Amino acid sequence: MKKIVKLFIILFIGLFVMVLVGCRFAPLSIEEAKSNLENAGYEVTIIDGSTFVESEDNPYMFLISAELENYLVATKDQEEIHLYFFYTTNQASDNYSFMNDPKLSSGQNNQLVYFGTKQAIKDAGL
Repeated sequence: MKKIVKLFIILFIGLFVMVLVGCRFAPLSIEEAKSNLENAGYEVTIIDGSTFVESEDNPYMFLISAELENYLVATKDQEEIHLYFFYTTNQASDNYSFMNDPKLSSGQNNQLVYFGTKQAIKDAGL
């Protein structure tokens, strides 16, 4: 009986560790996102935050250049992803509450707000 209990505990701990390892706790860096997407065949463009905020490509007129560090967009065939890298997690959260794109899946990972197709999100490493 003790062997069965020990085996069950070991299996449970192993499953728990696998679940934790599968979650992304560390923020995705812009370099890592760029590398992941280029390796998956995407065309990647990175724009400085203040340049993007003042451009015509910015769909969110409430974005403040002092809060947005960088913007990354990547496309491949029908797949696309938009990554907004803010300076702080609070800035990302505040802005994410007003951002939306109904045709894309979205989320937040620390200072990063993203909108993309499911495959592109996976390819980026999120």
